[in-house]
Amino acid sequence: MKAPARGQDEEIETLMRAALGGDRKAYAACLARLVPRMRAMAASDLRGQHAHLAEDVVQEALLSIHLKRGSWDPSRPLMPWVRVIVKHKAIDVLRKTPKAPHEPVEDHPGLDAPAVDPLAGLHLEQALARLPARDAALVREHAVNGVDAETLSKDFDLSPGALRVALHRALRRLADAARKEEEWKPMS
Repeated sequence: MKAPARGQDEEIETLMRAALGGDRKAYAACLARLVPRMRAMAASDLRGQHAHLAEDVVQEALLSIHLKRGSWDPSRPLMPWVRVIVKHKAIDVLRKTPKAPHEPVEDHPGLDAPAVDPLAGLHLEQALARLPARDAALVREHAVNGVDAETLSKDFDLSPGALRVALHRALRRLADAARKEEEWKPMS
């Protein structure tokens, strides 16, 4: 990016001097010429992830220039004064920007968990559909829903021993059905 010519700086300074004398049109023209320069300054101060804050810096700097324009010494160059204001406003904006919290990966044990097959539930339901209704209900309640043996005994009106036998037989039928399905799959 090419540095602005000193003539442009002098023109902006002349407009600011006239503005300090009460010329509103000169003030508007001065600010109109300052804004692109201030954007470039802000962009150089805010790079990377903070580049989107440049317009905020320009707005804050414009407000500050408006409020403090009487503190500029007309015998000195204007642009260094503007540059300091923009730099300080960039620092202020960065200080107000919340920082993303640092959280070590080790603090998230679920991140290393294997991905869940979204069709697993569908495959299980298809396999359970091959069983008699009572066997499917027993397996679903015990293995899928995690219902304890005591509750299952009451729900299915079975003694603890009879429940164990019924679950064992249902699981064996399920395994046999899965094995048969594997045997009948066409080879690719």
